Amino acid sequence: MDSTWNEQIIAHYKSNTIHLDWLSKPSQHQFRWRTFEGRWVTSKRRIRNHESLMKAIGKGFPSDLYVSTSSWLNPIDLPRLRDTESSYPILIDHLIVFDIDVAPLSLKNLEKAKNVAKGLHAYVMENESVEFVHATFSGSKGFHLIYKDTDRAKFGIPDPKEREETVRNERRELLSRVLKQGFEVDERITADTRRIIRLPGSIHGKTGFQCTSIDTNHFDMPLKKLLEQIPKINHAVIIPKKAKAIVKALVKEKRETVVEYEHSYIMEVSNHLPGTEDRSALLFWTPYSWGTGAECFERLNTLIEVENLGYGALFSDGERILFICPESITRAKVVKILSDLGMEKLSENLKQREHYWVRISGIMDDDGIWHNEPKFISIIDNNNSKSIYSRAHLTLLTKLGIPIDSSQYEKLAGRSEPSIRMVVRD
Repeated sequence: MDSTWNEQIIAHYKSNTIHLDWLSKPSQHQFRWRTFEGRWVTSKRRIRNHESLMKAIGKGFPSDLYVSTSSWLNPIDLPRLRDTESSYPILIDHLIVFDIDVAPLSLKNLEKAKNVAKGLHAYVMENESVEFVHATFSGSKGFHLIYKDTDRAKFGIPDPKEREETVRNERRELLSRVLKQGFEVDERITADTRRIIRLPGSIHGKTGFQCTSIDTNHFDMPLKKLLEQIPKINHAVIIPKKAKAIVKALVKEKRETVVEYEHSYIMEVSNHLPGTEDRSALLFWTPYSWGTGAECFERLNTLIEVENLGYGALFSDGERILFICPESITRAKVVKILSDLGMEKLSENLKQREHYWVRISGIMDDDGIWHNEPKFISIIDNNNSKSIYSRAHLTLLTKLGIPIDSSQYEKLAGRSEPSIRMVVRD
């Protein structure tokens, strides 16, 4: 962005107050921001109000400003989930957040997002034990719905790790219910206790619109009238009526943005069952064209029913779904299934090489920062007790955070450790 754009964002923060009273205790939340140079900064001090936030930011005003969905006993220097050496952080509360985006940015797509948000809010208030906090216009492609969890029992679990995992599991179940109702939301947000969301009152660094708290009656307004009430900088983008990009261009853009680093590092697993000759598990990433909402779930549910599979574990990186069926299946059958799904390249790889590799991690850049990490969201169960399961791929699911008790499976095949490799790509 040019200097004029940056100056207008700075002027916004100098002349407007960011209200934090919608948070029960702002000082228990983590605040992060991205500078105009693209560097991420995490606040090293507790934030209680607008004044302390501005002191923490100092002279390096942000292009984008975020707050954690969780509150912590100590939100400063939170250890990563993979950090096994630091003391486990104590989770105090976790807001229920649904992120509804329809890309790319256009008035037509914003209208779709508005209607999804309206319907989802009605569903949540009728079916879930929550207290509504507010909705926000994100400043770009959609809306956030934010709720307080009225069931406080889990936040009293003594063990902090068990407490956080219980919250994550309950959020996954909630997310699964919402997705099954056909509401397309960003699967990465709701169940992630370490997630940050755009802070209401801040400027969206790419559009110039303010992330703004709104009432649900705004969803009944004509979109143009709603947008007229949203503050923005003078050079804010003009939102087109319709998106000009076509599907193929979007797919290409997504693939290019996934690996945009000098080097990238990923973990992959083989679908072959170690210790067997021709047995395979069924693993794949869904095509971009399937999306990550109700249509994708319906396709995968149909797959499990038609092929009489036991179950499939679903993970999402926000753009696609990673499907893992840990069954012991003949290679020929997996070749046919993949071909029937239109995954000819994967099918041919399995046919020619007798196995294939599938990404099971996020993508790490040269700075050690992970992107596009797959998060567990649901299991589609067919209750097929006659299936033979892969020891190795049940172990894989355990490594990916799903508690699996192999003793509950009557028939198992292959060795217990999956074949996993680290791949470095330029």
